[in-house]
Amino acid sequence: MTSAPALSGVAKIAMVGAVMLAMMLEMLDMTVVNVALPHMMGSFGATNDQITWVVTSYMVASAVIMPLTGYLVQRFGRRRLLLIDITFFLIASAACGAAQSLEQMVIFRVLQGAAGGTLAPLSQAVMMSTFSRENRGSAMAVWGLGIMVVPILGPTIGGFLTDHLNWRWVFYVNVPVGLFALLLAAGYVPGEAGHRARTDWFGLALGIIFVGSLQFLLTQGNTRDWFNSTLIQTLTLTAIVTGLGFVSHCWDRPNAIVNLAVYRDRNYALASLMIAGFAVSMFGIMTLLPLMLEQLMGYPAQIVGNIMAPRGVVMAIAMVLFGRFSGRFDGRALMVLGVIVLAGGTYTYALIPITASPAWMMVPGALQGVGMAMFFIPSSMVAYETLPKHLFDGAAGLYSVTRTIASSVGISVIGLMLQRRGDYHWQTLNQHITAENPDVQSWLDARGLSLGDPMAGAMLSGQVMQQAQVLAFGDMYRLVALVTLLVAPLIFMLRKRKPVGLKKPQPAE
Repeated sequence: MTSAPALSGVAKIAMVGAVMLAMMLEMLDMTVVNVALPHMMGSFGATNDQITWVVTSYMVASAVIMPLTGYLVQRFGRRRLLLIDITFFLIASAACGAAQSLEQMVIFRVLQGAAGGTLAPLSQAVMMSTFSRENRGSAMAVWGLGIMVVPILGPTIGGFLTDHLNWRWVFYVNVPVGLFALLLAAGYVPGEAGHRARTDWFGLALGIIFVGSLQFLLTQGNTRDWFNSTLIQTLTLTAIVTGLGFVSHCWDRPNAIVNLAVYRDRNYALASLMIAGFAVSMFGIMTLLPLMLEQLMGYPAQIVGNIMAPRGVVMAIAMVLFGRFSGRFDGRALMVLGVIVLAGGTYTYALIPITASPAWMMVPGALQGVGMAMFFIPSSMVAYETLPKHLFDGAAGLYSVTRTIASSVGISVIGLMLQRRGDYHWQTLNQHITAENPDVQSWLDARGLSLGDPMAGAMLSGQVMQQAQVLAFGDMYRLVALVTLLVAPLIFMLRKRKPVGLKKPQPAE
């Protein structure tokens, strides 16, 4: 593949705008539909279990396509693939908005996810290839704004469109924005010729079955009660067998459908492990906090949105600041500090009482935003630091699917463990609700009740349930903080990169 010619300043800005708009639409559609699901249930006459397919179908299709990015770029060329993906994403988005049944919606969401699956890795590869090493920090800051902040804003945008128009505009809004991105891409993304490559059909089949079954069981596990479901058991066995077969088939095979040789690069392999841990932490936090604020602390949805907003705002500001200077020093120190700040902000949630004001609940979120920015930018850069440019597309696809699957792991595991820790604490606390416990007797006396009073039983049960949930949320925040800190040792194993932008002092004449 020939290298693209150097771009002028205006052309470079237009190209960045094209890939960023396309990527942001794909990331937005992961979360923007969540608040519209109840409205879709009414339109389609679907149950709670059935409507989850609107989300699951998109996630699975997107995850399946991501690791194929390198092969598709090789086959079609980067520019042509980008134009094809944006075009079909727009068609599928319009079809989703016009869907008249749940079956139609699921089919169109599969097409939408498949078309959008390569947009995130393509945008990252374009940004890394286009900008010099000195400017990659700023490029990754811009890319990070789309990949991390946009999903957080998805429910807010979806709620606004649903309330002021209707749920179909959650999909229709993609069309004008996507058309603008398509025009920019057609005019300013450099053309690179693809070539006919031999297709590894066996590897392709193994990869699709492996990633598809793994993503499906992660997104549907909690809904189907995990391993009490025969389907989840079957998918787990399928994922294990095809996953081992896929790695064995593709590891040393020339022209494999996915180039796993990138994992021989130490920095890339470590960065992939780190982004997996980071994704588990980030999406675990995004799962925990709204649940705690709404179910435990009783805040309305609007207040919950206000509490979560500072994390995204602070993260965006911090990314711009750190991205500007990240190339001038060893990024490992920044990553370690980011991990510590992120873990500290997460752990703080375990210490805040449920009577805390909304203002106090914003502080740990702001700390998390700073920590996320400090970690994300240098980790995204170091993943490609020692890779040759011709491997960027394939590496970006694998990097993206690692982040996607790890985020599903974080959401699924946190949801499962939160429920089980809540049950454990409820059973433990109930053992102390006896007439012999002086604390129980004092609580009853203060309310003029006795233990045999039906009202006392109901009130005590509510108190026990609330305290069990408080303890369960605390356990989960400590767990997420620990997972975050486990990333730190990997940072010290990275190869040190030479800082850029600092001139070596010249000896005096």
